[in-house]
Amino acid sequence: MQVTQITSRNPFVPDVDEAWHHHALAFVLAKRNIKARYTQTLLGSVWIVIQPILLTGVFTLIFGALLAVPTDGMPYMIFAFSGTVIWSTFQRALSDTGMSLATNSVIVMKVYFPRILVPISTILTALMDLIPVYILLLIFIMAKGWFSGWLALLSPLFLLLSLIIALGVGFAVTALDAVFRDVRLVVPTVLQLAMYLTPVMFSESIAPHRLRWLFHINPMLGIVEGFRWTLVAHAKMPAPADLTWSVAFSIISLVGGVMMFTRLENFAVDRI
Repeated sequence: MQVTQITSRNPFVPDVDEAWHHHALAFVLAKRNIKARYTQTLLGSVWIVIQPILLTGVFTLIFGALLAVPTDGMPYMIFAFSGTVIWSTFQRALSDTGMSLATNSVIVMKVYFPRILVPISTILTALMDLIPVYILLLIFIMAKGWFSGWLALLSPLFLLLSLIIALGVGFAVTALDAVFRDVRLVVPTVLQLAMYLTPVMFSESIAPHRLRWLFHINPMLGIVEGFRWTLVAHAKMPAPADLTWSVAFSIISLVGGVMMFTRLENFAVDRI
């Protein structure tokens, strides 16, 4: 009996040609993810926009009305809504990507296809979820008279950076999750803590000077501030050092995540 083992040409580099040849499968999986998420829900896909609106309302009540935290001179609701949109997209994309192999274990175990498409499909799902919320954010900012104008054309670049980080880290997480089940417990906790070091609910200026370095080692700082800067008039521009670190981290995480996923994917599939 002849046995053919399907492996990548390089243990750390995926077969890009094969993945591209089957790229349509990533879109099929993304559509399936959307349908599965909102099947048998009363409001269906309306939840896509309800969730960030509710979160913004809670933040506005607690941090805006009760605590009056600094927002760099803009109305708190605009500050919170813009931060919530990009952070929620990043958080969901990373969480879903990190569990993508386990979630799709039935398909992965039965049929061979480039498994790298599974994490990629979750990013496409996050992108589909993002579009209506992003449009709603634009309408809201325009209605309030705080729209930045042509600078808004740059906002997708910051959304792209957040999704690249989510994909890169997610590649590593979904491979490690099959080996160490603790990973799926650690990631949500880390994301929850990281939100408090990201200017989503309040500006970094609220932190004492001796502790601001905690914000600046967070690669999402430059991304969230950059996203808000491109959409909201008079919002402060992210510091060049923070922006450089965000771009560098996105590249490092993507390259490192792909290499780790490619190296561990066969072992991970055997363990899920």
